[in-house]
Amino acid sequence: MRITAKSAGAVAFAAVSALALAACGGGGGGASEEAGQDNKPDKLTVAAWMDFPAELLDSFEEETGIEVVVNRFPDGASAQTVLRNGLSSDGAGLSDVHLVELDWWTEMMAVPEDWAELPEVPDRWVDWKVEQGSVDGTITGYGTDIGPLAIAFNQDMLAGTGLATDPESFGELIGGDDATWQSFLDAGREYVAVSDNYFVDSLTNAFQAAINLLPAAFEDPESGLPYDLADNTEVKDLFLMFADAAEDDISAGIAIGHADWGAGFQNEQWASVVTPAWMTGIIAENADGVDGWRIASTFPEGGGNWGGSFFAVPSTGPNTAWAIELADYLTTPDAAIDWFDETGQFPSQLEAMSAPEIAEAENPFFGDQRVGQIYGDLAAAAGDAAAGGYRGENFAGIQTLVTDGIRLVESDSATAEQAWASVVADFDALGFETAD
Repeated sequence: MRITAKSAGAVAFAAVSALALAACGGGGGGASEEAGQDNKPDKLTVAAWMDFPAELLDSFEEETGIEVVVNRFPDGASAQTVLRNGLSSDGAGLSDVHLVELDWWTEMMAVPEDWAELPEVPDRWVDWKVEQGSVDGTITGYGTDIGPLAIAFNQDMLAGTGLATDPESFGELIGGDDATWQSFLDAGREYVAVSDNYFVDSLTNAFQAAINLLPAAFEDPESGLPYDLADNTEVKDLFLMFADAAEDDISAGIAIGHADWGAGFQNEQWASVVTPAWMTGIIAENADGVDGWRIASTFPEGGGNWGGSFFAVPSTGPNTAWAIELADYLTTPDAAIDWFDETGQFPSQLEAMSAPEIAEAENPFFGDQRVGQIYGDLAAAAGDAAAGGYRGENFAGIQTLVTDGIRLVESDSATAEQAWASVVADFDALGFETAD
């Protein structure tokens, strides 16, 4: 998911609100007329929550004569709420193009007719990104970034404990080639035993990354119905693993989006952050002036993906033909390189992934590491896991509910077992029909 440090807000939407939404599926995206001079608008609007490369918008205006106005939201949760409300009101208040985050993609695409069908662009994206952006075989979203996962750590803080001094030794500390979430958390326990700060900013980030590696965390792919959370042993086991580590105080309990996250970097409150590619620029901004931050090329369970978005076009808009042209323009390989330069987000476009502007770019904040190459290698190593597991209509809401349970333990408001019981009770109160 994408937010910027300039507009950091709550990164999760209200769980009950999201879970209360139920929509029925439809047949396929609506088609659009061709873009031409006779239907060309003076301006197009884009709803998003991240910084846009100015030159990208300027070049579209120069080529088409159409001004692009970004309707900027403070965070993805706000953008999601507006989009949800607009879709339930025949498109009222919607922009011509909307940025849709992966975790709430399925919810927003529950009625495919709400969205314009997008033409196929052969060989632009990795295959699984196209599959994610399609509904019943019809493309309704053009992919922007993906979120291959790494761990940012401060080698100066680690060196002070004698546990690690560089990316290679940090990788060995968390388990090397056989790294697991358990070995990562155990490294955290080892670190806090000999340091005066926390190992990680928040275990909610790591927990979400672990959830994303599960093939079907919360819902049955066949029926789309949620699993009964009380009987979901795979999620329960993960929850208790992370909650136990929270009880051992390896985490500051301050996740990205928290008002104190930036201050936490400046005050050197933690030594590591689970970092999808899109977060590197945000860390660099928040930790400006703090030396020693690096990216490790080792990740628990072999790697994975957190986040990634799509540009989609509401079918009720007055400018759908040209909105499709804009969505296409914003997701070309050249545009992906501009996004990487602006925000650090890693491209889903094949040509951009291997471009020297990304693979060979040295990042001065991270000690001149070739961050693009590191994330490219991690994405390749993750393989199919990079696509993430099944995300039904209620995935994001259930994930928020469960993640809030980790926060209960981080804030010393509950033990691990008490927090799990609270999460299950909250889930049961929603009254879901559950999968067999």
